[in-house]
Amino acid sequence: MDDGDRIDPDAARSSAEVSGVLDDIEAWFVERGLPHFVERSTDGSVLDAWTRALPILVGAYLLLGFNALDLANWTLAQNLGAAAVVIVVLIAVWALSNRLRHVPTFDRPTDIDAPELALFVIGPALPGLLFGQPGDALQSVITALVLLALIYLWSSYGIGPLLRWGARRGSRQIASLGSLVARALPLLLLFNTFLFINAEVWEMAGTLDGPAYFIVIFTFVALGAAFALSRVPGTIRSVNEFDRWDDVDQYLAGTPAEPLAPMLPDGTARARFSALRLRQRLNIGLLVVFGQALQITLVTAALTGFFIGFGFLGITESTALGWTQLDDIDVLWTTTLGDRQLVLSEPLVRVSVFLGAFSGMYFTVVLTTDDTYRSEFADEVGPEIREALAVRTAYRVARGTEDATELT
Repeated sequence: MDDGDRIDPDAARSSAEVSGVLDDIEAWFVERGLPHFVERSTDGSVLDAWTRALPILVGAYLLLGFNALDLANWTLAQNLGAAAVVIVVLIAVWALSNRLRHVPTFDRPTDIDAPELALFVIGPALPGLLFGQPGDALQSVITALVLLALIYLWSSYGIGPLLRWGARRGSRQIASLGSLVARALPLLLLFNTFLFINAEVWEMAGTLDGPAYFIVIFTFVALGAAFALSRVPGTIRSVNEFDRWDDVDQYLAGTPAEPLAPMLPDGTARARFSALRLRQRLNIGLLVVFGQALQITLVTAALTGFFIGFGFLGITESTALGWTQLDDIDVLWTTTLGDRQLVLSEPLVRVSVFLGAFSGMYFTVVLTTDDTYRSEFADEVGPEIREALAVRTAYRVARGTEDATELT
């Protein structure tokens, strides 16, 4: 090797140091619930999210296959025999899939690609078809698809770190929540208490069960979340502007991106952020929403508990029977207080959760439209979002995906 082919040791060391800083920044993004700020060649691939959950998928693959069993109508021997057949079929399908892809027959998967996804969805349905149970086979396919969607959302959007961040942030904001609760709670309690002692509400919510009940509760949650997310763009716009690169530099202090400050343009030059992609905007939106989630959850749980306690003390079994128009109700627990019998019934719990979810939706609207609270929340969360956006810009400049000369 001649002198012209030699690698500059200082340049190599500098490149290695920058690479290490970028790795630290990416870990910092993930820890703060912003995994979509990470930009690699795979760029947050959908398949990466499922690859990280590979042990869960392997276990679910086997369990979904056992959906072909019939515990209610088959004998123990028949179910054990069917379970053995299911295991053989699942292993055979896995081995055949490996052979078709020209890999060793019993080679265990290490990465999730399209063939592995197809195997996970279709494989567990085959035993159901083999036993003449098309309904169970379809149920296995739908369950597999739902599980893949949930794993993607949990892993790709960093729900775990978001929950931890929201818990830390929410616990610091509980004190400031008191004044808002004091303004919103009296009217909310007055309105919902009249609903709680309304026979039509008991006849509807107290007798609603199965998937329909959960869909109704989820609708309240989804409407509240959608309204909260609709307020996020304004919050992002208010913090996503920097006048000069000096403003960016000050937010890098104390972060893993601080060593990248010398790579940025002159501090007096005008600075702006490149446009956030849809997934990144959604990621920040979730960050803002999770900052409020603990408070909303606490208020919802408290109101649900209030209705359960109020109904336990005030609603007798005969009253619940009359309101629900049922011939019989499931009693979960009963006790006596003096000469009065107190009953905790299943319709009482259903009605209380229904009104609690409705109250949570209403409180979400109040929370996100109260000017005082929004100002306090923006003062709390805004600097953290600005810090993350500043780190993202330095990260993109160092990776070469942001042309800093165009930002001056």
